[in-house]
Amino acid sequence: MSKKESNNSLLPWMTAILMVTGIAVLAAMYWNRNVTIQDVKVNDLEFTQYEDIRNAAAVPLGIKPDSLDLNEVIQRVEQLDYVRSVVPYIEPNGSLRLKVSEREPIALLMNGSGRMYVDAEGVRLPILDGKTQNVPLLYGYSTSTDDTLRSESFLQVRDFLMKAKIDGFGWTTISEVVFDETDGVVALSHENGVKLLFGRNNFEHKLENWKAFYAQVVKTKGIQSMQQVDLRFTNQVVTREI
Repeated sequence: MSKKESNNSLLPWMTAILMVTGIAVLAAMYWNRNVTIQDVKVNDLEFTQYEDIRNAAAVPLGIKPDSLDLNEVIQRVEQLDYVRSVVPYIEPNGSLRLKVSEREPIALLMNGSGRMYVDAEGVRLPILDGKTQNVPLLYGYSTSTDDTLRSESFLQVRDFLMKAKIDGFGWTTISEVVFDETDGVVALSHENGVKLLFGRNNFEHKLENWKAFYAQVVKTKGIQSMQQVDLRFTNQVVTREI
C-alpha cells in the first residue's frame, strides 16, 4: 500500500474522531451555559440526616456547575460528626449527587459520666437519639472531642476490636474492654464477666483460641467457676478458677 493510499484510508477515522470531539465540545458548552443545580441527592445513611447534609453543603439551587466549588462543598459536609468522606457528582439533569461514607462506632468510651462512641480511626462520635449501637464498652480514654485517639494503646484496642468484629464470635461474647500496660488488651465476657487476657498483637489467632476454648471447655464445664482466661500465649490457654 502506497503512502497516499494509507493516508486516504485514515481520513474517515480522523473525520469521525473530529466530529465526535466537536459534538462533545458543543455538548459541554451547552451544558455549562444552560444546566443549573436543581436538587441535592444523597445516598441512604444511618446516622446523618438528609437535611443536615443539605444544609452543610449550602448549595444554592439555580447555580451553574462551573460556579460551584465542589471542594468547598466536600469540606463543609465532612465537618458533620458522622461523615467520613464525600464524593460529589453533577448529573446531566442538574442534580448534585453526594456519595457520603459514614463513620461506624466500634466501641463506647466510658469516662466517669462521659459517654462517646469512637470509630476505627480514633474519632470520637456523639451519641444520637434513637441510634444506640451494640458495641463493647471501652474504658481508659477521654470523652473529649478535642483530638483524635492515636496512642499505641488505642491502636492495640482498635486492632483487637476490628478482628473481633470480623470474627463475630469474639464480638458477641465480649462486653467490656480496657488496655493494661502489663496484660495488654483485657476484656470481660458477656457471660459472668470473666476476665479475658488477649495481650498484644496476633489477635486473630487469640480469638480463634477463645472460640475453641469456649466450645471445648466452657460448653461442657460451664463458666461459673472461672475467674480469668489467659489467651496471651500461642499454644496454650491458662485459666484461673474461683
